[in-house]
This record gives sequence, C-alpha cells and structure tokens, in this order.
Amino acid sequence: MKYLTTIALAVFLLGAALQSPADALETDLVLNFGDKFVEGRVAVRPNPAETPFRFGGGFIISEKGPDYWLGNVNFALEDEVFVPALSLGLGLKGVFGSTDFVTGKQDTFALPIEFLAGYDFRKSSVNIPVSIFASLAYAPSVLSFSDTKDYLEFYTTGSFHINYYAAVYVGYRKLEIEYDGGGRKSKLSDDAWLLGVKFSF
Repeated sequence: MKYLTTIALAVFLLGAALQSPADALETDLVLNFGDKFVEGRVAVRPNPAETPFRFGGGFIISEKGPDYWLGNVNFALEDEVFVPALSLGLGLKGVFGSTDFVTGKQDTFALPIEFLAGYDFRKSSVNIPVSIFASLAYAPSVLSFSDTKDYLEFYTTGSFHINYYAAVYVGYRKLEIEYDGGGRKSKLSDDAWLLGVKFSF
C-alpha cells in the first residue's frame, strides 16, 4: 500500500500536465471507490475531431485480502461506429503491480489486449444524460511476464451526466490474475461494485 501516493500522483499529474487550452484536447479524470479499495483513471484524446487515438493510465489499490496494487499505461483507437452514440475501440495496456498472498508476494506484469465499447444516450434520439461503457482486457501466457501466468479484467459503468464536465456513476469490475512465480501457483480473483465521479475537460 506504500505505492498509493506515488501512483495516484503520477496518474493525475499526467492528466493535469497534458491539459491545454487548445480546444482539440479532451481529458477525462475518473475516481471510484468501494469497500477497502480505491481506483483512479485518466484518459486523454489529443485531437478527437481528427483522430480516434486516446491514451492514459490508472491505478487500483485494494486491501480486501489479499492486498494488491496495480498500475497501468494504455492506448487505444476508439471511434464512433454506425451511429454517433455508439463507440468501439481496440488497444493495449501495460499492467504492473504486485499481490501479497499468505504464501508470499507475486509480481504482476502483463500486456493485455483491450476491447472497449460505449453508448452515449446524449447523442441519440432519446437525448438523456446517461451513458454506458464496458471494457475487456485479456493477456494470455505469451503476453504475461515475471510471476504472472495470465490476466483478465472486465470493467463496466453506467454514468449520469450532471453537466458536460461532470458525471457520477455506478459500475462493476471483475479481475482475475493467475501466478506461477517461484513454483507457487496462486490466483487473485476480485470483483467489486464501484461508485465514482468523472470530470471531463
């Protein structure tokens, strides 16, 4: 848990540093929390009107048992498909961290492929201030390193937009990481309901 301050500051300072008065740049800062865990994310779109490229990072700190922390950097190509309200994307994440099992610590290093999907009802004929989002990230053994055997993460949220710049949301995250470091097979399986806030600039 000693990594909390360092990772949190790095992620959110990244978002602040990349913020610019240029109209083209869009930045999302997300913070959610639950029973004995906290999570932060930042996503930056340098020029959404011209390119679907986005990048960012995030962290999870959990003391639910076993204690673990994860950080990540990521990028994706995400764009509207079929209708303006629907967006789909594909990208990569670099995940690092560690899990403290009773039998010892296992390090997490993986490069999962990430699929993203979202639907923004504000851009539909319904025109209500609600959006939904989901992502699935998976790294098989060939994309998992150090003590990590494979990595799977599912994340979904439903947001209510108070205005263009702020939203509150509820969500769910499922995380499964298998380890085989030091000849010890271990598995982290963590699911959590989320309550969070999102700020867009």
